[in-house]
Amino acid sequence: MATSVQPKDKTVNVNGINLHYLDWGTEGKPKVLLLHGLRGHSRSWDDVSAEFCQDYHVLALDQRGRGDSDWAPGGDYSSESFVADLEGFCQSVGLDSFILVGHSMGGRNSMAFAGRNAEKLQKLVIIDIGPDLDPKGSGRITQELKDVPEEFDSFDDVVAYQNKQNRFCSDPVLRRRLTYATKELPNGKVGWRYDLEIREQRRNGTGSPQPNLWLDLPKIECPVLIVRGSETDTLGLETAEKMVETLPDGRLVHVDRAGHMVFEDNPEGFIEELHSFLD
Repeated sequence: MATSVQPKDKTVNVNGINLHYLDWGTEGKPKVLLLHGLRGHSRSWDDVSAEFCQDYHVLALDQRGRGDSDWAPGGDYSSESFVADLEGFCQSVGLDSFILVGHSMGGRNSMAFAGRNAEKLQKLVIIDIGPDLDPKGSGRITQELKDVPEEFDSFDDVVAYQNKQNRFCSDPVLRRRLTYATKELPNGKVGWRYDLEIREQRRNGTGSPQPNLWLDLPKIECPVLIVRGSETDTLGLETAEKMVETLPDGRLVHVDRAGHMVFEDNPEGFIEELHSFLD
């Protein structure tokens, strides 16, 4: 999977927000847009992007409040605003027919977007998330957000803390994730790069209500791949199978040695399934 290819950092202004993304090329090839999860960022996809960028024009987006994109005015992290960002982003960069890949929160945003823009999608990949959240996984993620310190003395302290929560992720992948998820604070310590309002909304239960995504699935007529980590606590098997039944053209695969962070827990296994679906 190693490659010397490096992406170009680009930014577009959509709905008054600067959205940063990585453009991996290759021009003229089928376009793929990658959407990270709640605590992810565009660099979460580096193994996937590097693998596919020769045969596809890969774009990895920092969604509002994450990575190098602007934080949302007024803490607006509603599904409607994420979808509006995606629609504006597609218009800005000329994505009128493309493959959409979304993990967790990005998968939910992908389903909501697809329900309104089905004609734009050639294929859709939904990674370890569904219209219904498994209470165990949802509760775990919320608890992790509530408990995590706001600052650490060093980057190694961040790695040591997060390592306890990531039993499958390799050290290099975990360090890459955290490198782009953190920043040096004015006091010399290390803190989180994402908008801490996201965490406060989880702590206080003040986040926007979630849409009923079951209503969107029947509208998505393109081929859809649902990828589930074999050790996940977030996408229940019953929900995943119901998704396949509800979608016009859906299929389900399982990736071994992977929890919720499927493509970071087992990059090789995920990439193999993605090749089978896309190529």
